Amino acid sequence: MASPPILLRITAHSTPHQSDPPDAHEFYVVLGMLAVAWGRLEGHVIGNLLTIMNFPEVANPGPLPLAWEKRLDLWKRAFNNVPTLKPQKDGAIQFMQSIIAETKDRNLTAHAIWDEFISDAIEPTIMVRTVQPKRGAPGTVEVGDYRVSITLLRNALAVANRLNFEMTEFTRLLGSVRPPPADARRS
Repeated sequence: MASPPILLRITAHSTPHQSDPPDAHEFYVVLGMLAVAWGRLEGHVIGNLLTIMNFPEVANPGPLPLAWEKRLDLWKRAFNNVPTLKPQKDGAIQFMQSIIAETKDRNLTAHAIWDEFISDAIEPTIMVRTVQPKRGAPGTVEVGDYRVSITLLRNALAVANRLNFEMTEFTRLLGSVRPPPADARRS
């Protein structure tokens, strides 16, 4: 039995919009902070991956991976193959997996189709819809509807900031074992 077709309604509103509740600005502020926090976290991850790509034990890493699962593969390669990193392997892999687990919330806020604020919500809350290719079913999509509240955004912001702070442990570790530049003078 085929699923009924799903219609997408695109809300072509300016932001802010006259239908926004009086406290909508608070929602927009937290959403903006979340975008910046995730950008900082991703920058931190990329900086560490670039360091890893320079380790001789990470043979032919290829281009900087953009997909999170490929980033995890590179991360694992470093913590499996660099002798001074091996003692931290389990914690490092678990940490990177925790970042990946949080990317679903980040992707929701970054790539959703935003509708209008929900008028009877107890706090600023917007309905959003996601449209993604369905894995294993070419030519079909999965559609999801979600309520994004200011509380959800604040929680996601706290998580992004915590992960960025915790990443500094691995930044220090990677920096302490980073090989010198190839053109460094030896005396």
